[in-house]
Amino acid sequence: MAKLNRENLNYKNDELKDVKSIIFDFDGTLHNTLKIYYPAFSSGVEFLREHGFAKDFELNEKNVSKFLGEKPNFAYDLIAKGADDSLKKEVMALVGKKMDENIKNGLGELYAGTVKVLEELSEDYDLYILSNCRESYLDTALDVYGIKKYFKKYFAAETFDYLPKDEIIKKERKNIREEIIFVGDRHHDMEAARINNLKSTFCTYGFGSYEEGKDANYKISSIGEILKLL
Repeated sequence: MAKLNRENLNYKNDELKDVKSIIFDFDGTLHNTLKIYYPAFSSGVEFLREHGFAKDFELNEKNVSKFLGEKPNFAYDLIAKGADDSLKKEVMALVGKKMDENIKNGLGELYAGTVKVLEELSEDYDLYILSNCRESYLDTALDVYGIKKYFKKYFAAETFDYLPKDEIIKKERKNIREEIIFVGDRHHDMEAARINNLKSTFCTYGFGSYEEGKDANYKISSIGEILKLL
């Protein structure tokens, strides 16, 4: 692939000329997760309804997409209030298993241009992933999509007992070359960047609302636009 000559781009951003590392969120940033999550979550809702919960939850893509990027228990704490922890763990395991199966069966997809962007960026920057997800899910997805080779390291929140992203960055920052930019689509991505005094880029095409990204340093409407920033 011909390397992009960024020196000739009039939109090259001098504020980011010292960036050495890029931390990406995964779901809603690189991965159009709704493709695998909606059918898996639907199975979880059916399971909960069989046990007397989630009867008032309106199952549609808009409502389900709000849970993407959050910790796994976030959705069930909302739609299955009163359920005991063992039932919530059971439905989380069910949905997680279905998601992994859906990836392996080819139902998922990366956003258009993601592989090209990662291939090019990895030539000049250290790339990382930080996701509020399970270890097995992230590992499976990176293998299936063939993109693991582009990342210096990837972090699943499960590894850190689901600590907030800002705390995970604090723990790992000593091993990441400065200057760092964080790219994500949800409020906790932007908050993690703010707390750690990192530049933030908000993905308007992801699953977060406009409000979640209103204070980001930069906004992109497709993953390919990041090449215009760096």
